[in-house]
Amino acid sequence: MTSHASTVLRDPLAADSLERRTMRRVGWRIVPLAALMLLCAYMDKINIGFAALQMNADLGLSGAAFGLGAGAFAFGYALFALPSTVLLHRFGARRWLSLIMVLWGLSSAATAFVTDVESLVIVRFALGMAEAGFSPGIILYFSYWFPEAYRGRVLGWFLFVHPLALVVAGPLSGLLLTLDGSFGLGGWQWLFLIEAAPTLVVALVAFRLLTDAPAAAAWLPADEKAWLDGRLARERAGIEAASGGHLSVGHALLDRRVWLLGFVNLAVGTAGIGLVFFTPLLVRSMGFSDVGTGLMVAIPGLVGGITLPLWGWWTDRVRSRERVVAASCAMLAAGLAGMALLLPSAWAVIPLCVAMAGFNGMIVAFWTLPSSFLVGIGAAAGIAAINIAGNLGTFSGPYLLGWMSDTTQDYAAGLAILSAIALVAAGSVLANPGSRRATGTAA
Repeated sequence: MTSHASTVLRDPLAADSLERRTMRRVGWRIVPLAALMLLCAYMDKINIGFAALQMNADLGLSGAAFGLGAGAFAFGYALFALPSTVLLHRFGARRWLSLIMVLWGLSSAATAFVTDVESLVIVRFALGMAEAGFSPGIILYFSYWFPEAYRGRVLGWFLFVHPLALVVAGPLSGLLLTLDGSFGLGGWQWLFLIEAAPTLVVALVAFRLLTDAPAAAAWLPADEKAWLDGRLARERAGIEAASGGHLSVGHALLDRRVWLLGFVNLAVGTAGIGLVFFTPLLVRSMGFSDVGTGLMVAIPGLVGGITLPLWGWWTDRVRSRERVVAASCAMLAAGLAGMALLLPSAWAVIPLCVAMAGFNGMIVAFWTLPSSFLVGIGAAAGIAAINIAGNLGTFSGPYLLGWMSDTTQDYAAGLAILSAIALVAAGSVLANPGSRRATGTAA
């Protein structure tokens, strides 16, 4: 043992200083780049909601047809999320994440050339297939770098991108729609082409800067690397001991906690993603123009962004993180119900902000749960399975809301159903014992 390490062991203040220094360095190196990658992924996924302001009329799409096309993303995602996440675990984040970014960027750009609902389904399926390994892969990747006590706040800052995407995408998409007719292309076509370009650039940056694991981090000083490796190894050993060594793909997929979290994620994905994809159409139903809609959509994104770090802070300081998830699901349900009551009044923007804050807060707390009982290849499989279930909501939510709007000629009934689904998720998550911790404070 080095003299420096001996000093750290004898001096709790030195140990605390080493921990803070290490986690600050790792956080600034890992989180901003991962967040930029997430911004690209989320914008390429949700920009179809803004494109719908012109695309639906140009292609003659009904609400249900739009929901079907937008939701086809979920099927490609469901088929490829598990193998893609396992491949990331085997081949490393740097190469795999960079590759799938290129593939989803090209798929998103190709959406500019769809001509009917069939071609829209095909290209959205391809986008889901390409992006499938990203979100579960990043969550797994964070478990390689951040001890359990830090994951709530880290996910809070990382997932700040979700509401930020609405702040950025709203005004930008509204502006791009004004290019309608330029060089023979519709504004919605320019939207897909221009918003896909940053994804391809960031893919190159990720290939250059991502580091697969602390052992490969030349930028991490030796004492910090030793502390981090030791802390993560002790946590992995604890999880392995608690599981009796059963951490294979098969055991993860048969774990009842994985199934329960998958159900909760499906329910919240249905309610939350249904809302996200239809937000531009919901806001325009209040009487705003295309440009005005883009600006107004930024408001709930801004509210969600302001509250997100608070969800992360709360998540790291409670004994049962399931309570935070349940509270955020209840908040989502309340916002959806409020919108159902107030639309088409512009006052419905207020419950829309409440719903977005709840949905984004749920994501922060929820994704700390799987890594509390899964590690290694089992974590890759379990996280991917839970993520697949949630992304099936990318189909069920938009399709349900679109079908109900066609049937009733307004959005109230569909929003009420989504609110009830979010309440079911709030109750269900409290049945999960997986992440109750011995301490309610962060290390």
